Amino acid sequence: MRRIAVSIFIAAVLTVFGISPCYSQLTKLVVSLTGSVFNEITHQPINVKMEAFDANGKRVYRGTSNAEQNGYYYITGLKPGEKYFIRFGDVDYFKQDFEVDIPPSDKYEEFSRDFLIKPKAKGLRIPLKVPTFELGKMKLRAGSEFFLKNILETMLKNPRVRFQVLCFPDNDQNPNENKVVTEGRSNSLRDYFIKNGVEADRILTYGSDQTDPTQPPPTKKMAKGKRYVGPTYFVVESF
Repeated sequence: MRRIAVSIFIAAVLTVFGISPCYSQLTKLVVSLTGSVFNEITHQPINVKMEAFDANGKRVYRGTSNAEQNGYYYITGLKPGEKYFIRFGDVDYFKQDFEVDIPPSDKYEEFSRDFLIKPKAKGLRIPLKVPTFELGKMKLRAGSEFFLKNILETMLKNPRVRFQVLCFPDNDQNPNENKVVTEGRSNSLRDYFIKNGVEADRILTYGSDQTDPTQPPPTKKMAKGKRYVGPTYFVVESF
């Protein structure tokens, strides 16, 4: 009761001097972050350990998502307008960090954010969602860094894991030429990761001379401006 009276008194004094205090400043308002966590490959809800840290590195939450409730999690006690880092890590999943900016607010709110977490299993293929090569080319196209950032961070945060870069060709016209192109592509990706801090002995390469049987070239003509480029996968070799 006394604390409420003091808060009211401070608010009144500030108002007299033309200052309008935010209610959150007087009551130390907090907000919450909630959502679901899914397996990035299967998109199924998962149980996974997670932590939240503030901008100073102080841990403010530790818990586990609930697969039985669609991967549900709930983090409260967060401050409006602040930056937080959500960290995932478990025996069956890669360590991954996500940056979350909590919007400013003058009232209690629950903000929503879902997460996709990479499973950790030998032989698992992690697809590169956006092609980083032009048709028939072996050199990384401009802007590839943006699409490789996620897998690069996964490699750096999981230093015991070894990967194979697996590239498939754009067509089945010439197996010998395909082999040259796909090996060139896999080596270009390997060079990129090594240049950005991944140890060379953690990255193997393989270029196929035949198109991907699970994602083959389309049999029908593609829309104007679109071309099929052989997919790339990052295969978990060991950990």
